[in-house]
Amino acid sequence: MKKKSKEQKPWFKVPLNYEQKPNEKIDLIGFLFNCRGLLLQQQIAENNTLVFNILETRNSDKGKAPPNLDQLRLFIAPATDKRILKVTNLQEMESYKAYEPILSTIKSGTVEIQPIPESLSQFWLYCKCRITGKLSKWFNSGFVWENKAVCNARVHICEIDHLRFWIHRIPDHIIAKIPDAILKPELIKPVPRPFPDPPPFERLDPAVIGQTQAVNIFDTKSAGMKRQEITAQLPELGSDIKQQLASGNLNTIRESIVNNYTLFHPWFCLWPWWWPYFYRCKELAVVKTDANGRFDTSVTYSCFGDKPDIYIWVEYFINGEWTTVYKPPIPCHTHWNYACGTNINITITDPRVPGDCCCNCPIGGDLVFLRTISHHTSVRHIQQTDHFQSPPNQATAYNRIGLTDAGATGDPGILESVVGDYKRPFGGKPSFYMGFGSDLPNTGIYHYRWSYRQLRSADLSAVADSFKPLIPSGGEVRKGYDYEYLDSNGDLQIGPDSVKLGPFSVGDNDNLYIIPPQSPSEAPFNVAQSSEPQWHQQTYNMSTISFDTTQLPGGDGLYEFKLELFDKAGNLLNNIQRDILKVPKYDNAGLSENAPDILLDDPTGNAITGGTADAFKMVMRFDNESCVADIFTINVDGAPAAVDCCGFVKYKPNGAEEDLEITFEARHPNNFAVFSFGVVKGTCGAVSNANSNGMVIASTAVYDLDTATGIYSQEFTPEALLGSCYNSGIGKAAFGQNLHVYTMATDGQSRVKHDASKNAAFALEP
Repeated sequence: MKKKSKEQKPWFKVPLNYEQKPNEKIDLIGFLFNCRGLLLQQQIAENNTLVFNILETRNSDKGKAPPNLDQLRLFIAPATDKRILKVTNLQEMESYKAYEPILSTIKSGTVEIQPIPESLSQFWLYCKCRITGKLSKWFNSGFVWENKAVCNARVHICEIDHLRFWIHRIPDHIIAKIPDAILKPELIKPVPRPFPDPPPFERLDPAVIGQTQAVNIFDTKSAGMKRQEITAQLPELGSDIKQQLASGNLNTIRESIVNNYTLFHPWFCLWPWWWPYFYRCKELAVVKTDANGRFDTSVTYSCFGDKPDIYIWVEYFINGEWTTVYKPPIPCHTHWNYACGTNINITITDPRVPGDCCCNCPIGGDLVFLRTISHHTSVRHIQQTDHFQSPPNQATAYNRIGLTDAGATGDPGILESVVGDYKRPFGGKPSFYMGFGSDLPNTGIYHYRWSYRQLRSADLSAVADSFKPLIPSGGEVRKGYDYEYLDSNGDLQIGPDSVKLGPFSVGDNDNLYIIPPQSPSEAPFNVAQSSEPQWHQQTYNMSTISFDTTQLPGGDGLYEFKLELFDKAGNLLNNIQRDILKVPKYDNAGLSENAPDILLDDPTGNAITGGTADAFKMVMRFDNESCVADIFTINVDGAPAAVDCCGFVKYKPNGAEEDLEITFEARHPNNFAVFSFGVVKGTCGAVSNANSNGMVIASTAVYDLDTATGIYSQEFTPEALLGSCYNSGIGKAAFGQNLHVYTMATDGQSRVKHDASKNAAFALEP
């Protein structure tokens, strides 16, 4: 009978040595995991030895004997990059190119392991790499383009680990799919643009804005033609690579991918499901752009072999939260073998990113500046009084009170914005942006409060209501800021935090919000994480409250909003000097002027000579309804065509030509929508005399509207539709119909989309 092995001691040591000793001393760290991948302990090597006490581990079970060596996994890695101290699992461990020795025997408390292989240790010497660049965005005003800096953005700098370190961990069934996907592609996908941002000259031509763009459903290509177009844009693979891929040997395919990694990037771009297998991204740093849109930091990378492969993605603070605004596909947007110190210039295209970076921008004194709705729509461009006006080229007038003439992100070409044409309501979740002077808060002006009341219903019928507090989304308003700190590696990093502005009850008043100072380090917040905390939104232009218009108890309609000011003790301020209350100039929102009477509560005097007022006020109209779209059967001689399932419509049902009537429904409950209707003929293109667009409130130059049903109709002769296919009354052709109905509501920045669409087809024959 075999003797029982001696009980393993609760501690052991591991002497360390190298297969090829490095030229420089490397601090080493060991990580001990159990067989289930749970981290038991980490230890810094001293005198080239690791010492573990496995009874004192973070995941050990008290009262149980220590595990045997064959139940443990040891990883040895350089401790040069202090981020390694935060590793807690095997997946994080892999990115540090750690050595995992075999633990087989223990003698006198010592575990002998094989030397650290040179193939790994050569990557353990780290160098510094400086990464610099700039964020910008093209802005258009009156069809004049200007490239502006994007400031206060978060830039995430990542390194892409080389595939050679985990190619053998990619499952065989994934590797086996690559040859067919590349050599015999069946999945047709467009090739991503190598540069995702359009140059400034790619813009809408004012001559074509508003024209109907119908989709020609008959203009098709064969699958082979489409595949040929796509593959023609990809790099040519040599015969040797094709032979390796076609070998059927998975190891050969793996080796070919590693050796030709750069060549395969455009191919990998086509299939996003491949990316998690072939690209691993380790975040090195997060930095913030300055007033010039620039970023600059240093990171560490392995001195051996290639330069670091750098990938960047970007966040921007939008409507109270950090939002990803730039994150292109890794394969085609990584800076492979990045030359340290060279600029990485990125052009942002996300329409939500503003271009208002400026230097020394705080508002002076104790001014209070009522600016915009959601950082885009000036409060001066909201119609504050009853005004009836019809849409361009349409005859039905409607009341424009509470509507804006501003454009919005996501507008279709037919929804053109014209200064003075107040036609669109608000909806969704808007924010009220304001600016506060550098001397605020003070004992005299310390708090603000938003309240509202409904004036009219959705159809503008009068409503009896009184002012009540405006409830912010999420129940409170918080103001976020970033602070700087040094991580365990000694690198400067950025961390986020926030303070609560309100609501608070102060004195005899409720639902008050603190006017924030110019910096979070100032009273009353006095944050102390670092010497240079910075607001996400500067106090000179910040969201003071965001709310959900779908939760207003009165539903859609016309509302009045009021902003009041309070002192530090919570007392309501009246008779405020008018020169303190500012709004944007009508013709230049970048400049301010004293608020006019229409935007003030109980004003005295006037905006020029002075006087007082009790508060700001403004009216806004909300609409969150959805559109309706439908296309009906073609009518022949006033009656629906007797068509079978073959789809043909006879335009000579009794031997004589009859008029053909096209009818469609484009409707919105409160008429706040525009429609685009287009007809295409075969592969000939658009039937221009049958196309139309406009606001759903009225007839257009082509189609008559039945306002009771929302149905548009018009009669055409067969020749008018068939055109060149008429052939003296014996011709025939197939037609496609496209209808899109777009809501007009905006949250002040983006269009609130509750659209509808419909496609249909018919064919004419004698």
